[in-house]
Order: sequence, then structure tokens, then C-alpha cells
Amino acid sequence: MSDIWEKEIANAGAFDGFTTEAGSELSDLIRQVNGINKELVSAEEKVKIFKGKRDLYLYELIPEKMQQLGVDRVEVEGNAVSLISFVNGTMPKDPLQKQAAMAHLRDIGCSDFIKNTLTCQFGRSQDNEAKAIKADLEEAGLYPELGEKVEPSTLKKLIKDRLQNGLEIDTAMFNASVGQMAKLSRNTDHG
Repeated sequence: MSDIWEKEIANAGAFDGFTTEAGSELSDLIRQVNGINKELVSAEEKVKIFKGKRDLYLYELIPEKMQQLGVDRVEVEGNAVSLISFVNGTMPKDPLQKQAAMAHLRDIGCSDFIKNTLTCQFGRSQDNEAKAIKADLEEAGLYPELGEKVEPSTLKKLIKDRLQNGLEIDTAMFNASVGQMAKLSRNTDHG
């Protein structure tokens, strides 16, 4: 019993320095950090808006104007601006559409780009079984889940390569976009 009382007295001692002034200072610090958090959210929203504006120039306005002028490289105020090709694409989020996309990749001979992940759930007391079972999961009464994925960078490269070589790929299925963008780089010759 004395151990319990000693712990309670020690815990109560933690509030010895807690005065009205200290409580007020703590409240001020908490309000300040909440204000900083609000400013941070606002700044992140502004960054997102600026990135959208920048992308409008890099992916649409500048490439369109350069194409109208018939140039693929220019220098402006010490910046070299050139048009480069880009490819974007994503795997569908919807499970049925994702399954169809995987089937499409297999149908066009691209199953090597699919990564497979096999997972199985074990209870707390099955640690030894989890380590020992590898090939005989179903015989052990455990039902594994098979997950498939294609890495985003791999998908983009696959789409680009197949389009460049005139090979089949369903660009709509992967929400693929192909185009040109402006790449800006500082020309070191003009300091």
C-alpha cells in the first residue's frame, strides 16, 4: 500500500509549479501553435495553387505557343526553354477496373511488369506457423490474398515505349496522357 501512496504523492507533486500564470502561458503557447498550423494549411493551399498555375504554363501555354511559332528550343532572359515529351498514366483505383487493366496487360504480353504480393493473416498465437508456412498455406487452412500492382514509373515507361513503337495499349484504361511540356533551365553562359 505504501508504494501506491508514494506514487500518488509523486504524481500530485507534478502540479506544484502549476500556477495561474504558468497555465496562462501554456494556453498562449497552445494558441500560438494552433495559429501556426492554420498558417501552414493556408500556405500549403497557396503552394498547390501556384503549382497548378505553373503547370498550366509548362504543359499548355508555352508548348502551344512554341508549336505555333515552329520552335522546339528558345532562350529568354538567360533561360533555355525546350519542349520535351511526357507520358502520364495511372492504374485504376476501382477494383474491377484495376482487374480489367491487369488482364489487358496480360493480353498484350506485358505480364512481366505486374508485381505480385501474397499476404496471409495470422493470429497472435500463430507466430511459429507464420514463419514455417510458405508453400502449403491453403493446406494449413489459411487463405492467402493475392495483391497485384504495377509501379507508377514502370507504367509510364511501358505506355511510352508501347506508343513510340506502335504497339497496342489502352491509354483510356490507364488515364494516360501524352504530350509535350516546356522544360526550363538556367543558361550558365549568360550568368
